[in-house]
Amino acid sequence: MPTEGLCRKAGRTSTWRSAGVAAEVSLLRGRGFRTMPGMLRHLRLIPIFVRVSFQNDAAYRADFILHSILALLQLAAELIGVWIIFSNTTSIAGWTAWQVLTLMGVFRMMSGIIGLVIAPNMRLIMEDIRSGSLDFVLLKPVNAQFYASIRQVILWRGADIVAGLILIGVAGFKLGTGVEAIAAAGFALMLAAGATIIYSIWLILATLAFWLTRIANIEMVFWNVFEAGRYPVDIYQPRLRWTLTYIIPLAFLTTYPAATLLGKSAPSVLLVAWGAATAALVAATWFFRFGLRRYSGASA
Repeated sequence: MPTEGLCRKAGRTSTWRSAGVAAEVSLLRGRGFRTMPGMLRHLRLIPIFVRVSFQNDAAYRADFILHSILALLQLAAELIGVWIIFSNTTSIAGWTAWQVLTLMGVFRMMSGIIGLVIAPNMRLIMEDIRSGSLDFVLLKPVNAQFYASIRQVILWRGADIVAGLILIGVAGFKLGTGVEAIAAAGFALMLAAGATIIYSIWLILATLAFWLTRIANIEMVFWNVFEAGRYPVDIYQPRLRWTLTYIIPLAFLTTYPAATLLGKSAPSVLLVAWGAATAALVAATWFFRFGLRRYSGASA
């Protein structure tokens, strides 16, 4: 391919004149991601990144243990909050204590997914854009977006996912309803849709770094808004509930997955969730590629 030949020639002459060429090469090489062999080749990178992250975390075991303890303490504080609320009432907006505990488990799982792989990689993207080191990502013979989105895994955040599963299990036992295979499958699909939506939102925010030099405060705003997903959106006023469903789609991250598991959600909600997830992912991917074409790199 002529562009690849240009890459090799540029490499021999020392540096890139423009990282825009690097961006174009990355986009061209990333087309293999659309084929099954190319997709499998990309997926094989995931265990490699996990292994490298594990090796890095193993070098700082004290930090790993400390963060895990802090996560458990935070969970304990959340449980105390639920206990205080339901010591004065039997339900809130039609949700009983154990149903809210199920929702809290979903919230904890989604927090873990974000902290495990989404947030750390979005931070890296923003930092790489700011410092100009995104060039090294663009020159990899893989899809740039895929590589940039999975290269770092914060393994201790997996404790949040485990804690969330335990909460859901305990709540399900106390409710005594059991979980049907269809409900479990619907829950998994809804959770995946929610993770796709939140990944897309984070990617759009990270892509803003192509134009804005410092956007670290955006992450703080996100986490503050995300806290609203700790409780069912039904407790909020209609206008705010609509906003948290269709503008800031928190409902698809926590409330609807929990409602699906509890049998409180219509099957059509799953279709809406995946429609929103697909639209969000397409928009985020396009925006990221648009940003790449404007990237000037460290040599600019």
